[in-house]
Amino acid sequence: MGRLEEFLSRRKRFDPEGHVVSGRVAEFRLLKLTRAVCGDALVLDGVRIPDPDEGGRREIDMVIATKNEILFIEQKHWSGSFTIQEDGRFYQLRKNGGTLLHKDIIAWTDRKGKLLCDVHLERTGSHAPPGKVILVFSNKNLHWNPIPEESGAEAYDEMGFINMIEEMDKEAPDEELRETLLGFGTWDTVHLNGGKTLHGDIIDYPFEKRDCVIENSGFLGLFTGPKSTLSTGEVVKDQSGPFISVVGEKGARTIPFANISRIEFSNPKKSWG
Repeated sequence: MGRLEEFLSRRKRFDPEGHVVSGRVAEFRLLKLTRAVCGDALVLDGVRIPDPDEGGRREIDMVIATKNEILFIEQKHWSGSFTIQEDGRFYQLRKNGGTLLHKDIIAWTDRKGKLLCDVHLERTGSHAPPGKVILVFSNKNLHWNPIPEESGAEAYDEMGFINMIEEMDKEAPDEELRETLLGFGTWDTVHLNGGKTLHGDIIDYPFEKRDCVIENSGFLGLFTGPKSTLSTGEVVKDQSGPFISVVGEKGARTIPFANISRIEFSNPKKSWG
């Protein structure tokens, strides 16, 4: 690749999609509010559990563990309205008139919670405390009716959820459960130039896996040679980069360091994670 092309690759911008940004902001806001009122409860986000039946890992948006119960939280930042069909699937009518048919998110979240509890039982020989599925609809522009009592879950808007957390018993979970939960990994995160964020598994990385900020050369690079300088000390002058399986994409691909502004690696996971 010529010097001009290398230079231009470092100037390319990847703008985030509006609905993705609003969803991520809502997730961060809910997590921050929850941690502010959680007391001694353990609050984790993006918990990924191995799935021995279907392969891969399944993610739970948020897990709140106390001495007496575990909450498995699925957050949706939908707009418009929704109804629940007889088969449990959620039918959403969007504000733009479009429709989406979602899976049975209650059954799906419950399954992920049971996978987590199975791992804890296998690891320790002890049962986890009772689990509960919680749905949080965080967008004020969503109109919805209370979900049926027999659905096997509770549902709240953002502040209703926070009020519920404030009132619950928030005694800390025992050390065995805490260790199990902290042993699950999260996603690796790649921030592209321009603000777009990708989540996934970095399968291959040319250096030691350490969080880093990447500075790409400016116009001077046209004369001195374009390069990407990592805060961990490495300098990259070509189109090499991490090989990553991105959530929502088939297969895996290399993302050049030239296109990246920051990399955050997953929490180190234990053998059961």
